[in-house]
Amino acid sequence: MTVFLVICLLLILPLIGGASYLGYQVFSILLLTLIVLIIVSFFEFLYIRRRLKIGTFRVVSEIPRDEIVHFILPVRLETRWLPLRIKLTARYGSEDRTVRAQKEISFRDLRAGDDVELYFSVAARHSGKLILDEARIEVRTFFGLFKFRKLFRHRDRPMMTYVLPLPNKTDDTLIRAFQQVEESDLAKRRVEERSDEIDTLRSYREGDEIRRIHWQVSSRLNEFVVKQYEAPLAIETHILFDDFTGYSLVNDVKECDEALTRRDHILDQVSGAIVWLLEREMPASLHTFSADSLGERISITNEPLRYRRLLAMIEPDMSPTLGESIERQRGSRSRDRFLLFSSRISETTAAAIIALQRRAYQVIYFYFRQESQSREEENALRMLRRADIEVFEVATRYADSGVDGFESLGPKYA
Repeated sequence: MTVFLVICLLLILPLIGGASYLGYQVFSILLLTLIVLIIVSFFEFLYIRRRLKIGTFRVVSEIPRDEIVHFILPVRLETRWLPLRIKLTARYGSEDRTVRAQKEISFRDLRAGDDVELYFSVAARHSGKLILDEARIEVRTFFGLFKFRKLFRHRDRPMMTYVLPLPNKTDDTLIRAFQQVEESDLAKRRVEERSDEIDTLRSYREGDEIRRIHWQVSSRLNEFVVKQYEAPLAIETHILFDDFTGYSLVNDVKECDEALTRRDHILDQVSGAIVWLLEREMPASLHTFSADSLGERISITNEPLRYRRLLAMIEPDMSPTLGESIERQRGSRSRDRFLLFSSRISETTAAAIIALQRRAYQVIYFYFRQESQSREEENALRMLRRADIEVFEVATRYADSGVDGFESLGPKYA
């Protein structure tokens, strides 16, 4: 029911009064015309509801950051001659604190037989979830007396996509660090099994196999000497990161946007590190410490985008600190390599990194420097450098965007 229909219903009373008491034919004609108009509009309303096919909003499940996301709604008008006007209202931003909640309204005229796609476009500016909160489609009859609506809510039918981080492989800091990594790609470990190369000799110990005794040397030294071999071992690289940037602690639109920009920079660098390792077929593990899994194994045989999906699915400021992540790795006695990424550092975390360095083959720490540092952060970085930890301070970059931060926003129709 529309306002116009209410006005028409209210006009019936004075028209009936005029036709009854004044006897003027014009009142009778107007009354009859109004009644016919209401009846025709009602049947048109029923006809349109049957002939207008409205689909559901669809969106790609994932998209790289800095791309435009299209929330698409298919609509088909199966009438033979009757045209139609559609009003689309879309709401966005209630769950995104980097923009002000916005409402966009647009109209589209459909001709009989049209099969079109209406779409609402938003710029995917930050890694993570991008959600269309609500969309409403409103259809009016030709005379505007009746209308019907269809509402789409995110809580009923998820209208969401994951924005994947961009693998940043061009940063000079990362390249310098990985050049050091590449030089130490292979290491040696002691093995008891026989191989083609003898590493060294040592005195016989109880439990050694007799076949491993080097008889010629043993006869010269007048004591049993056994052969000890070496074999190549590819060192696995463990990637740990802390994406906390304070997004959950601030409410200002600009501060929230800057926090997510810092987080984007961290995730881009983590993605770039993994790409670098995979391209060189170096075994690596990405530890997300999410609720679903304590560690996600990354190898060259995995789906290429899997690790980027994992990063995009992590809620901002929800990953553990580096210190906590290292503590969860305590059970491992491997001499593997560790790449650490974070924008916050405390003396406790620095102590955990130093403890990790004592049992790891190599530790590289990428610190995403903010504009100002606390005294504790300065002390923590000083502790790491004194312990000969490889520390790379990476300057974060901020996007120059408006308060709303959209490259494109609002219903746009083909």
